[in-house]
Amino acid sequence: MGVVNVLVLALLGVVLAIPLAREYVDLRRSCGLARLPAFGTTALVLPASAAGAVLTSPLASHPAAQWTATVLFAVLAYSVATRAIVARASSAATAPSRRI
Repeated sequence: MGVVNVLVLALLGVVLAIPLAREYVDLRRSCGLARLPAFGTTALVLPASAAGAVLTSPLASHPAAQWTATVLFAVLAYSVATRAIVARASSAATAPSRRI
């Protein structure tokens, strides 16, 4: 693997890591999730991406279309799963007590 390829992959990693880190902090701050649940929720991006790759594999002869569909599916699946977790965490029955 050439130096240019490694630099491009490192840049993509940083571009992806920054929004995920912000999402993690937001889950901790606004939803009151502990470290492990917030990390687990953020890590849902990995199975969402894998599911997108599997579902779009018939498009392998058209790489641009395949990767576009993979990313769109991953973002959609991750967003739906994360919003469901946030809604459940912020519901009255599961919300942490605010009494001192």
